[in-house]
Amino acid sequence: MRFNNTSKFTLIELLVVIAIIAILASMLLPALSQARVAARKTACTNNLKQVGNALMMYSGDYEYFPPAKSAEMGNLNTRGWHWLTMPYLGMDGVYTGGDWAVAAKRRESGVLRCPEIAPPTTGLLDRVSYSMYGFGPLVVWFGFTPAVAERGEAGLTTTIYATKPGAKTTKAEPGCAPRTSTIPFVAERALDEGKDAADLAFQDGNQLGYSSTASSSVPVITGTSPQGYSYYEFAYRHKGRKNILWFDGHVEDVRIDQLHWTGVKP
Repeated sequence: MRFNNTSKFTLIELLVVIAIIAILASMLLPALSQARVAARKTACTNNLKQVGNALMMYSGDYEYFPPAKSAEMGNLNTRGWHWLTMPYLGMDGVYTGGDWAVAAKRRESGVLRCPEIAPPTTGLLDRVSYSMYGFGPLVVWFGFTPAVAERGEAGLTTTIYATKPGAKTTKAEPGCAPRTSTIPFVAERALDEGKDAADLAFQDGNQLGYSSTASSSVPVITGTSPQGYSYYEFAYRHKGRKNILWFDGHVEDVRIDQLHWTGVKP
């Protein structure tokens, strides 16, 4: 007599297995998603470190750092700091074409693009991942020097200045003297309010999303939007935090309550 030892899953057993797999997946997928978010933040941090190295190499050749905006912005704004820095990032900084879309996408490529946001598309061609301090308020209010007026009239807070390594504040006004370790040099930039655009330069904490203006927007700062149509959500796109290359060369992130109206950490 022969016995059939072949066992088969019953429908109930199969459903139990499927349920267990679903539970495990639901536990693991959020962790994987968080790991990807953390990896993109790390990549962004590394981008800014490379940008910092490139800026130092530029200053070695030209004495001063590149200004956020040159006196003559040239064809399709290709004389902004992104383009001036490109040769030191292994990128071609020369563009003589006439297509704004192509120029915008080149400016948002390589280490100049934060991996947390989508590549430039129609409606996002005026967006930048990283913006540079124009230094106007620092020069006017805090006597930041050496600094040379590059775009605009000397003595105005809206003027774009070129600075050099070793520059520092020489007076305290109002009530503080920013240190190089608390001065944002290149920062992740918020979209201009109500627009799908961001400037190559910023002049104060307002344009970065400092605490008193950002606090009212806390409910929308989720850090989960890849394109960042929301004003402050775009600025603090790494789970409510922003990466900054500080003037002393170190890269460190901040949350919404760590920026001051002058653009410094209090």
